[in-house]
Amino acid sequence: MGLSRLWCAALLFALIQLPGQNPPWTPGPAGQQSPPLQAPTLPIDAPRQAPPPAKPKIDTVKATQDAKELAKLAGEIPAGVEQANKGVVPKELNDRLKRIEKLSKQLRRELFL
Repeated sequence: MGLSRLWCAALLFALIQLPGQNPPWTPGPAGQQSPPLQAPTLPIDAPRQAPPPAKPKIDTVKATQDAKELAKLAGEIPAGVEQANKGVVPKELNDRLKRIEKLSKQLRRELFL
């Protein structure tokens, strides 16, 4: 029984002496306690920064064709709105507006993302 208590006391004393757990027991040269030691930082501890994603090249020919089609469709809208004001809604007006919306989103995605 006395031997197990001795082992427990030795183990407790060893755990208290682990580096980084407690400040050093001896004072520094000027009677001040030296600052606790810093644990070395490892490369794995530093956050890794991902490289910026490569910007995809813009297909200028397709973007130009889409822009021209968008301008053509947008030019046809005022005539369709005039007919709608007279009480006759052209059947293609909704399709043209949907195509304009799709083309504008596609161009925005290509040019700005």
